[in-house]
Amino acid sequence: MGEVAALVNAIVWALTGVVVKGVGKNVRPTHIVAAQVWIGLSFLVVVGFLFGQINELIHVEPRSALYLAGGALINTAGSLVFWFALTRGTVSTVYPTTQSIFIIISVFSGWMFLGDAPHLGVIGGAVLIIGGVIMLNWEPASKQPVDLQMTKVVNSGNSDRTKGRGDYVGIGLAVVTAFLWAGGFLSTVVGLEETPPVAAATIRNLVPAIMFVFVSILFPTTRITRVFRGNGIRLTMGAVLFAFSALTFVVALDNAPPGVVVVLINTSPMFAVIFAALLLRERMTRFAMGGIVLSMMGIFVTLALR
Repeated sequence: MGEVAALVNAIVWALTGVVVKGVGKNVRPTHIVAAQVWIGLSFLVVVGFLFGQINELIHVEPRSALYLAGGALINTAGSLVFWFALTRGTVSTVYPTTQSIFIIISVFSGWMFLGDAPHLGVIGGAVLIIGGVIMLNWEPASKQPVDLQMTKVVNSGNSDRTKGRGDYVGIGLAVVTAFLWAGGFLSTVVGLEETPPVAAATIRNLVPAIMFVFVSILFPTTRITRVFRGNGIRLTMGAVLFAFSALTFVVALDNAPPGVVVVLINTSPMFAVIFAALLLRERMTRFAMGGIVLSMMGIFVTLALR
């Protein structure tokens, strides 16, 4: 079940990008993230009521709540650093750098601190999927990045970059992002040990939701009310998908080894390219096709050699 949830997480996250891509030009990344955490939190609270798990929030162990909240805070910081990395470097260098280092650090740290020794399937799958991510991003700078939610950042702050010539600062920020995401990943694994998945997902969404309340107060231009008209349907759909991906993420970690989960969720770029070709009619390059083949092989190796 955990492996299936990890793959569903990758698919839903990729679909989120396709949905969000259609928002107006006045919608900034901060608006998208704010909508995701606020609307997503509301969705998770409703799910908690429907499944009778809302009371579990009150009975969560303080230690687990701190680990989950800390992991969410670290992940949010990593996402912000990632936005800056994309504005300083190229997608073709920042994205593979971030994901490859994130996979390696997470698998190694899980082995060192959680006793999750990586088996042959995880190692082989990680190598293949990292290769797939590199090929999926091996495109001219003018092409669409594989994570469609990054489009606005790349286009606004990175239009003068050339293919394969990422700024060293951008690469450095990508490395920092990978370490932050790995730290948040491990913190979430520990926090889940005594916490039901719905409660865990709600806590992880609650922290950035509170953060963006203060952000919207300090910076009025980030308020989603300024852009919701005309974009409300796509922002809401993207937020619900975001919440569902958060839920499948904790379900995956609750039912499968962390090393397997971190490898499988990083197949999201492959699904993003497939959705872009099927739903947005974007042309699929030969590099993207090669990346899809490698990613699919990575999934097979990860699951078959357990």
